[in-house]
Amino acid sequence: MNILSRPDSSRPRIAAVGMWDGVHRGHRFLIDHVRAQGKRRGLTPAVVTFAAHPLTVVKPEAVPPLLSDRQERMALLDAAGVDDCILLDFDSKMRRMTAREFLTMLKDKYAVATLMVGFNNRFGRDRAEGVEAYAAIGREIGLEVIPAPEFSLRRKPVSSSRVRALIAEGNVDGAAALLGRPFTITGRVASGRQLGRTIGFPTANIEMPSEGLLVPGPGAYAAVIRTPDGVRRGAMVNIGRRPTVDRPDAPVTIEAHIFDYAGEIYGQDVTLEFLRFLRPERRFDNVEALRRQLVRDERQSRRIVAKEAKIR
Repeated sequence: MNILSRPDSSRPRIAAVGMWDGVHRGHRFLIDHVRAQGKRRGLTPAVVTFAAHPLTVVKPEAVPPLLSDRQERMALLDAAGVDDCILLDFDSKMRRMTAREFLTMLKDKYAVATLMVGFNNRFGRDRAEGVEAYAAIGREIGLEVIPAPEFSLRRKPVSSSRVRALIAEGNVDGAAALLGRPFTITGRVASGRQLGRTIGFPTANIEMPSEGLLVPGPGAYAAVIRTPDGVRRGAMVNIGRRPTVDRPDAPVTIEAHIFDYAGEIYGQDVTLEFLRFLRPERRFDNVEALRRQLVRDERQSRRIVAKEAKIR
């Protein structure tokens, strides 16, 4: 995939505009249609997106925690079959653009000949309503605007905000159904207090993802971890403040107990794939009660991993 961070009119394009956060099943459905229409029209399939969420300029306090950082978003768009990604900086100048100015910019600077617009797409400070409003502007400036099909699952639209809500409440398998894959986070393994070793459950303490990225809600999860050697291994993960062994105001941590693994991974990046929520985080009466619960968690996690991730 070509990432276009500066004007490029080297070939005519068909495009759709969006943040594309998480590149979920609805996004991929739309990209498939962009590709199909591009083939019919002899146009290169492209997406238009933004380096940072537009709300960082418009309303910073309302920026949602994102499902993917820019690097992952680009990789997911590439895997979805996008040929060209028009990557724009949404700044104060772009914020002041009208819909006409925005469409004209796409046509003149990026050779967008056809734009596929969804029912909930809004751009330009005048916030034109509906596909027909954009189509009328397009006819005046020589840019074709066509409606985008809507993707729904069980009669409900699929959106990044819906995925975020599910993950925030711990419903990672529900989120995976909308994403079309498990939700993942990547972080570096840091040294910890090594309390888990004392009760038979050594953990990899994973640094919190970059600020602005979403982390699942507190609790225990069955998961898969991709270790630095590229192998996917079963794991169970706890996200929270470790109330049995830490003070109530302790920072939130992400700890992964990797099954049947004793490799050295401190200082290296790992990726967690969340499969299923096991239970809420809670305070146990003592460390032995916690250990007994971890035994149950491991037994349940191994079953889930073997069934859903085909890892034993």
